[in-house]
Amino acid sequence: MGKRSIDYDGSLRSLQVFLVYSVLMTVKDPPPANVRLATAKPDALASLRIERDAPRKRRRWPMFLLLLLAIGAAAGYVMSKRPLPFGDKLGRSTWMPDIMQNRVDVGLASIEVQKGRSADAVVVATGYLRSHRQAGIGARTPGRINVITFEEGDEVKKGDVLAELDHKDLDASLAASAASVAKAEAVLAEQVILIRQAEADKIRAVKLRQGRSISESEYDQSRFTHESAVARLDSLRADVDLMKAQMRQSEQLLENMFIRAPFDGTVISKDAEEGESILPGGTGGNSGRGSVATIADLDHLEIECDVQEGFISRVRPDQQVDIAVDAVPDKKYHGIVAKIIPMGDRARATIKVRVSIVDADSLLFPEMSGTVFFLPERGEVVVSEEPRMFCESKSVDQRGDTEAYVWIVDEDDRAQQIAVEAGETRDDRTEILAGLSGRERIIVDPSDLEPGMPVRVVD
Repeated sequence: MGKRSIDYDGSLRSLQVFLVYSVLMTVKDPPPANVRLATAKPDALASLRIERDAPRKRRRWPMFLLLLLAIGAAAGYVMSKRPLPFGDKLGRSTWMPDIMQNRVDVGLASIEVQKGRSADAVVVATGYLRSHRQAGIGARTPGRINVITFEEGDEVKKGDVLAELDHKDLDASLAASAASVAKAEAVLAEQVILIRQAEADKIRAVKLRQGRSISESEYDQSRFTHESAVARLDSLRADVDLMKAQMRQSEQLLENMFIRAPFDGTVISKDAEEGESILPGGTGGNSGRGSVATIADLDHLEIECDVQEGFISRVRPDQQVDIAVDAVPDKKYHGIVAKIIPMGDRARATIKVRVSIVDADSLLFPEMSGTVFFLPERGEVVVSEEPRMFCESKSVDQRGDTEAYVWIVDEDDRAQQIAVEAGETRDDRTEILAGLSGRERIIVDPSDLEPGMPVRVVD
């Protein structure tokens, strides 16, 4: 909370001294001469002339006296219109015009009006909506974007092509691989024919050998030719398999030039344009984009909030919650606690909790802010539909079971203290039973304030 930094008494004395000094400096004027001596001249007649008194200069002090009286009258009028005085640190009553007063910076506390089970929430936390599944979609290989097939807000299905990279070189490589496969298959087919021919020659050689029409060496030659052809067939089949594998590799490299949606969702961000380069795992910048789009599954939304360590024992898995989204003020959504992240935040003393929204609709989007009301078990409290008002506890000066005071900013931007009837305090919220309408501007942490003190509201 700010403090007054102006010495009001010293400033008033300085103003008075300045006014008196200004008047004295303006009335300071050397007295005029009453008699002017004649200059001696040779002419005797001229010496007998009587010198008249020089015309006296008009005095200015009456005009400045009137000016001083006017200043005094104006000061009296301003002081007659002054606001109520307030005491300084020493208890003295002081006053300065509004234009010379230093206003104290104050923040405003939030006022919530709840009804139903939300009013009996055991814990209240704030957070932001996120998609259960959300991903930035990039490429597996570097390249230049030729075609983009989507715009922000488009719904896509798993496998849909989002973008196409330049792949002319891969087209040529794939064509060469296909030609190599065709050639290997042709050689294999030719070898099959050669094996059939060698097998027929071998059968004839066996018959001729039995009739002693050919020599033993000619028979062996036909047999070795057949066996060699069979052995070469296995080698050619391996060559065909190798060429087909190389062609499949080229096909996969070509497929990598097409960026596809990994799941059903909605494009929430278009991250690249046609003609830009993209790098796998890149971070954008001059070297290239890291992704072409961000896709989110908007049918399964959740809100991630931070719960203070002191209240985490009141939160449990599958607990029922109410969710108020700032962008949809007239509707409450329902959800359940999906997961309590088993890791604390040392700096903020909070635990992260994820809540699934069971009735999400088209009005909700990721990164919206919301408030989560963790509800008690059914039957623990009597649910009432009467509106109930809650205020931040640090803005309430509790002085008894129900007696309390709050500071507000009035229509003249001055601090005023009003009495209220306070109820139960829970999770840094105090219920206000009476004394407020809900439209007041309540000051948070109202230390060092006095009634009537001018203030300035800051965020």
